[in-house]
Amino acid sequence: NPPPATRWPAPPPRLSAVTDPDQASKVSETVFASGTDAKVAAFCVEQMVDEAAILAASTFPISPDDLIARTKAILANKNGVENPALLASDFKFVAPVVGPLPKDDFLQAFDGFKLEEGFPDANAGYYAFRIDPFEPNRVWFDTRFRGTNTGPLSGGSLAATGKKVEAPPQACSMLFNERGECTQLTAGYVMDKQVGNTGGLGGVFGIFYAIGYGLPFPEAQPWKKSKRYNLFLKFSEFQKFVKSLGGGSD
Repeated sequence: NPPPATRWPAPPPRLSAVTDPDQASKVSETVFASGTDAKVAAFCVEQMVDEAAILAASTFPISPDDLIARTKAILANKNGVENPALLASDFKFVAPVVGPLPKDDFLQAFDGFKLEEGFPDANAGYYAFRIDPFEPNRVWFDTRFRGTNTGPLSGGSLAATGKKVEAPPQACSMLFNERGECTQLTAGYVMDKQVGNTGGLGGVFGIFYAIGYGLPFPEAQPWKKSKRYNLFLKFSEFQKFVKSLGGGSD
């Protein structure tokens, strides 16, 4: 059983009040050491997943390191455009709005945008590759796209704008079968819509919006409250006001 919760220790000195670097380091260590308090330990036991133990019990035949290496190889080959054999025959692409797309449709669509031509300085900013302990054949990773639109897009149909794109952090993943082929790619799931200049949009929708070529349908435009949602919020506030008049609680 987890240890019972105890009172928190006295707070350490604030780091802002410490000027000596050595002392600041010691104070920082004290701050993190307080995290071993019994309350935190109990919370970790009850609510945190033991990733190492779950992965150790996995029967999936491909190791985590190998799966991550395969994921990076697919990314290096333009998500499989330059080496379709990396993708399984039953591969599908799934984004927040687009998909599921089968393999051939995805390869044709992804290659058609010609992002490398429109953004010669593009940097996908991939990071945080890790295995999902609940799905040991899934690799999760994040991306923060950066680039300047100095070239044409979509085969020259969209002229360069010279605008910079700073996309928000987005979660992506790849699923693999036991042969090491990718069976699914998910992408474009924004983790913080406040970051960047894409209007909170992920994937290609966000890139096009940031350079002034936002696509003409609601799913490719920044999110806006619907009339129904606005009405719901106003009605909820009205209910709270009525309850307060009668001495009721929220």
